[in-house]
Amino acid sequence: MGWVTDNFSKRMHLANRQSNHGQNSDDSFESRANRKWTELVHALQLDTEEFRRMNGKADFKQPSDFQCRISNSEVGAALVLTADLPAHSIQYNYEAEQKNVAVPEGGFLSLRSGDSGVALYSADQQLTTEQARRLVLEPLLFPQAKSLEKTGT
Repeated sequence: MGWVTDNFSKRMHLANRQSNHGQNSDDSFESRANRKWTELVHALQLDTEEFRRMNGKADFKQPSDFQCRISNSEVGAALVLTADLPAHSIQYNYEAEQKNVAVPEGGFLSLRSGDSGVALYSADQQLTTEQARRLVLEPLLFPQAKSLEKTGT
């Protein structure tokens, strides 16, 4: 038996296992993506609590199952994350909560199926959950001089 036959047999075995589970791949993906989103939100909440314990002025809210909002009253800005699981994406935006506060641009994290479940990506770079949290939280909790600065007088 050659490598072609081996690979063909493995693919057929995998296809049979997937069809025997009675789930289509979209349902399975959405379920795994929902778990990844829940994991991310929980970790963001813990990060926010840790920041507050260190006398930071952060507040975490989850107005719906697929959205969370983290604000930092000290810098006058907030971060809003919104999951769109059917679109395989999480959008994040920064909002000014006070006048004359410049905020950085937001972006998207994509959700892609991988060997060990669903993975987060920024552009084409795979991120761990911790890397994704740092990507979205650092500009809000630890702003650079230019990213969240008061503008005007």
